[in-house]
Amino acid sequence: MEDAALAAADLRETVQAGRGRCTDLSLSYRDWAQPPDLMIGAVTPTLLRVYHEQTTVLGTSLYELPGAEVTAEGVVLLDGVFQYAAQLNIFPVNFEGHFRAIAARLPELRRVTVEEPAVLLTGMGHQMYGHWLVDFLPKLFLLDRAGHDIARLRYLLPADTPDFARVWLGLLGIGEDRLVVYDPGSECVVCRSLLVPTALRFVSRASPLMRQARRFLLDRAAPGRRWRPRWRIGRRREKPGTEKILIARSDNADTRNRRSLAERAAFEETARLRGFTRVRPERLSIPEQIALFRSAGTIVGEYGSGLHGSLFAAPGTTVVALRDNGLELGFLQSSIDHSLGHASGYVIGSERSEEGFFSVAPQDIDFLFDWLDWRGLR
Repeated sequence: MEDAALAAADLRETVQAGRGRCTDLSLSYRDWAQPPDLMIGAVTPTLLRVYHEQTTVLGTSLYELPGAEVTAEGVVLLDGVFQYAAQLNIFPVNFEGHFRAIAARLPELRRVTVEEPAVLLTGMGHQMYGHWLVDFLPKLFLLDRAGHDIARLRYLLPADTPDFARVWLGLLGIGEDRLVVYDPGSECVVCRSLLVPTALRFVSRASPLMRQARRFLLDRAAPGRRWRPRWRIGRRREKPGTEKILIARSDNADTRNRRSLAERAAFEETARLRGFTRVRPERLSIPEQIALFRSAGTIVGEYGSGLHGSLFAAPGTTVVALRDNGLELGFLQSSIDHSLGHASGYVIGSERSEEGFFSVAPQDIDFLFDWLDWRGLR
């Protein structure tokens, strides 16, 4: 970065230079992206190229950083230098402005010291449910994989984190007494030792470890007999669900969703006539959400946090998302689903308007449900 007043560095390079320790938990590799099982609608050549050019699957790691500082939603500084990392989906080109804004107010922040080892679990998007499902909660699996007891660690948590995150952590055995809550706008947390587990996805490519993370979360959050899948090493015994579920867009006034399907009413009515049950996951408790997705044989809905609940659907489930044809959304949904053994696809709509609306052709909606019928799903 050009401004001498703003120092930033790659976290892995910083650690390799002797500032901390890194334990690699899985290795990076390159592989072609599995094609979607369905891709219809306003599909552009650029959209297809972006889908297929995502060939990098980054490995996962656990960083141990002595004397690290954390501020904002989870920005790390070492010796006053901002740290970015591809494994955390933090890139200089995207975060330079954010780092500059933090640097401008850094001298005014109140320092809070944490003596016990603490975990950096959150990051950008910490107020969105979908990010917790696919970015933050799977990191707990990495901590366990590295030999840590997640119930005994301390976790940094921005004060403006929604309540659902605390509920999730509680279900996973992490009590309120394990949380170090700080004000991301006025405080900087100084950690004697900071543990930084990386993400299980790199942009739109999910790690194959996502399937093991799913098992870990299910065993922790839903340990009762009726929830626990019966695992046997080397053999999958979990039965796929059979329910046909339409995930409705959230009606929460605080949602960060800025995308709306213009044909939503027609889409939902068609789904109803084809035997789908319309549900709003945010109105259910977390155990009820887990049960809902584990019962599903087919899941359809608009691209977003609601569909990321497919993390808990059994192998063999089919998941189809309706979305606009912009590039910024990426294709994380299908990558997660393919890593979990799901069939996955997209119905591509028009470009999004300034008001956030996109349109899907009625014949493409009809084709989607015909395609699902042809697959023999009930």
